[in-house]
Amino acid sequence: MTAQHTPHTHIVVVGAGMVAHRFVESALSRADDSWRITVVGDEAALPYDRVGLTRWFAGASRDELTLDRAAFEDPRVAILTGERVTRIDRAQREIRTVAGRRIAYDALVLATGSYAARPAIDGADLPGCFVYRTLDDLESLAAFVEARGAALGRPLVGKVVGGGLLGLEAAGALQGLEVATEVVHSGSHLMSAQLDRGAGEVLGRLIDARGIGVRTSSRTSRIDPGPTGEVVGAEMSDGSWDAVDVVVFTVGVRADDILARDAQLECAPTGGVAIDDGCRTSDRHILAIGEVASYGGRSVGLVAPGYQMAEVAVDRLLGGSAAFDGYDESTKLKLSGVDVASFGDACGDTPGALDVTYSDPVGGVYKKLVLSDDATTLLGGILVGDAAEYGSLRPLVGGPLGADPAAFLAPAGSGEHPSTDLPDDAIVCSCSSVTAGRIRRAVTEEGCTDAAGVKACTKAGATCGSCVAAVGKIVGRQLTLMGKAVSTAMCEHFDLSRRQLFDAIAVSQLTTFSGVIERFGRGRGCDICKPTVASILHGLVGEHVLDGESAALQDTNDHVMANMQKDGSYSVVPRMPGGEVTPAGLIAIGEIAGDFGLYTKLTGAQRIDMFGA
Repeated sequence: MTAQHTPHTHIVVVGAGMVAHRFVESALSRADDSWRITVVGDEAALPYDRVGLTRWFAGASRDELTLDRAAFEDPRVAILTGERVTRIDRAQREIRTVAGRRIAYDALVLATGSYAARPAIDGADLPGCFVYRTLDDLESLAAFVEARGAALGRPLVGKVVGGGLLGLEAAGALQGLEVATEVVHSGSHLMSAQLDRGAGEVLGRLIDARGIGVRTSSRTSRIDPGPTGEVVGAEMSDGSWDAVDVVVFTVGVRADDILARDAQLECAPTGGVAIDDGCRTSDRHILAIGEVASYGGRSVGLVAPGYQMAEVAVDRLLGGSAAFDGYDESTKLKLSGVDVASFGDACGDTPGALDVTYSDPVGGVYKKLVLSDDATTLLGGILVGDAAEYGSLRPLVGGPLGADPAAFLAPAGSGEHPSTDLPDDAIVCSCSSVTAGRIRRAVTEEGCTDAAGVKACTKAGATCGSCVAAVGKIVGRQLTLMGKAVSTAMCEHFDLSRRQLFDAIAVSQLTTFSGVIERFGRGRGCDICKPTVASILHGLVGEHVLDGESAALQDTNDHVMANMQKDGSYSVVPRMPGGEVTPAGLIAIGEIAGDFGLYTKLTGAQRIDMFGA
């Protein structure tokens, strides 16, 4: 079948991921009815939230991960899923698919993204070896773990090869499947592309405290099969051999540029379709956006730059002059109980850069701000163990910090951190390029009164969610300036504050989280409201926080009331609010340490650390 040219401008998008979805949304909001858009994707699913894949292991369905369908319900848009494009005919200006379709275009947008790499080692394709890239990958991994565990009749042992951002998320997912997991990383420390050594070492201790093993400066050299073909072991570069049942490779991604290369478009030596700052390739009728695009000789596997490229591509197709200004490589780890963020020139590569650092290895906190040589301009930073200031600091990169850098790095609970009003042009949400000024206008002109309302209006916080706290602060500040009441809602699932929720539960005499959220909230709950409600129920009902339904509200370490290590040892951390403790409390701690033979240490984080085996 051949699609004929029409008087309309026909845009064909190859790829149906998050960046393609953003391109379609932007085009529909800006183009007139003369545009027609055809999207062709090789996955059977509609575009879904690849950034939030880990939520699938927490119970999110495919439907819940699917991005807004409204873009593909517009009569100007047609989407073909499960259809692979096999060729670009530049002379005829058409694409051809595996099903035999020939679709003509006035402009072609390549948004084919990237694919997960596997190391070139023996056994990397054995049953039991996976990558961590798509929903299909996750479903296959979970199904294998369930079947393999049932067949062996014991808990499985897993290995994640690659200790970057995705590797740590994959390790958390394996642990959630009750697989004893170790992360193997070739670098000297975890997340070595985003963190300096000090931060990486603190992160390593935090990951180990979660019960996930960490092996750095090491490589996997071979994967061995068992009698039935599945993975049974891995040989390491130092000659050691580990028994293992499942392996997940997170060693990076490669730009999916095969179509472009076959069409003889200019590509970068390191991979990716070469683009200019208008996202145009060496063929003026073809643009490339997202991970498949190479700007300045680099392709980056992050969604925020892809979203910016999508906006630039739409603008250029409409005759505008918008330009892509380079990659924002800010990252935030999405692993329950471990706060890590990196932004700007995190490792201080700028000539003359100055570092201001706070480190508490025992408390698991490392913070660093990188400043210009005159100490006036914020260039970047790293936050490990306490990333609460990420949303406020990242938008300040490239501008004046506005306060003593050390004040931003003070330990949590030591007092209020500096409050700086961001300039209107500061990008608060890098995923959707939403500025502080746009958020303020959402409050003053569109009636938004909380972060959820701003997200609906502007998409700020709708992708990775790392800016939600900063959005909330801006909204609260703007409402205060307008003389309006500021929301005290505990989280997006409850409109009540903690105090109000405590009173509501007391009056209603509810005894379960499901009953509380059905009566006073909405949705499934989150890491904020679940443990809070469990604590309230414990105080009011008197049941232990791990009894009955409440047990599911706690994270892994809270289930066992200790930070469990892979070797069976553990640490228990009684906190001392404000550094104060009664004599009776000290005696009780001492008696417990004596009874169980624990090594005890008083730290500088208002707590006592007790270690045992």
